[in-house]
Amino acid sequence: MSGDVRQTVANDAMALATAVKANDAERVRSMSTADIASKFDTTAFVVHQTSAAIAADTLRVTQVYRLDASGRKAGDTSEADFACALSGSASEVDFVIPGLPPGIYSFAIVEATGERPWLLPVLLVQQGSAWKMAGFYPHPRTAAGHDGLWYWTTARADAKAGKKWLAWVLYGEADQLLRPANFVTSTHLDQLRNERRTNAPGELSEGIGPENPLVIKAKDGSEFHLTGLGSAVTDDGKGVDLVVRYRADSALAGDAARVRNVAAASALLTAHPELREGFSGVTVFAEVEGQPPFATELSLAEIH
Repeated sequence: MSGDVRQTVANDAMALATAVKANDAERVRSMSTADIASKFDTTAFVVHQTSAAIAADTLRVTQVYRLDASGRKAGDTSEADFACALSGSASEVDFVIPGLPPGIYSFAIVEATGERPWLLPVLLVQQGSAWKMAGFYPHPRTAAGHDGLWYWTTARADAKAGKKWLAWVLYGEADQLLRPANFVTSTHLDQLRNERRTNAPGELSEGIGPENPLVIKAKDGSEFHLTGLGSAVTDDGKGVDLVVRYRADSALAGDAARVRNVAAASALLTAHPELREGFSGVTVFAEVEGQPPFATELSLAEIH
């Protein structure tokens, strides 16, 4: 990437981030691709939420990458792979973007520095002389006052202490905070993920998901098929909740649905009590095929 192109991309990324900080959704829409601009409600909500979080922050562009997908065919649903070596280092950053349309893209990372730092990564596509926003992936860089490296080192210490279930979740939190976007990895992120796999409890050695659920039995013999186990920052950024997802055979409502979610959380924490450490609470999602998940937010004191 030439210096002029790099500066142009950096300027456009900064202009977008500045519009987001100012909660100027219409400005962001005008700088977006037609596809995003025509279905802007979700993006406008993200802009509003991000603006509220970074209103007092200082912005700066820290990384810019050029991604040449001009050789791809229209309608190609395969993954577009890019490997970008870092200057003066043996490390690299990799991008794996499914279904990327043909074009010349850039990926820029804008850091918002303040009391609660955020990353504002943006995918841009070249359209004529302009770079238009083709994707926006803002997220906080800290959770409960700690950054991704803190969660990584804490997970490593917990793993060495034999608290592998807690370590597995904290490695995941470190990954969430350190990765710019879901389709971006790097030499360091690969190291983190390999370390997580190496230290995973036996039941999680193959991961966890809808195709490989984790079966947890309650005291009464009932089973819960967990499809997700992770963490999420609380809305105020001051805490981290344990997040549990499980597959339910039928939909329930009201008190019955809540009781079942409490039972799922209780079964998990009874089987692995170390998961009570370091979390503000537990959010449980019951997932029934064809229905929106039923969520319950619980304090640890509510789970026996």
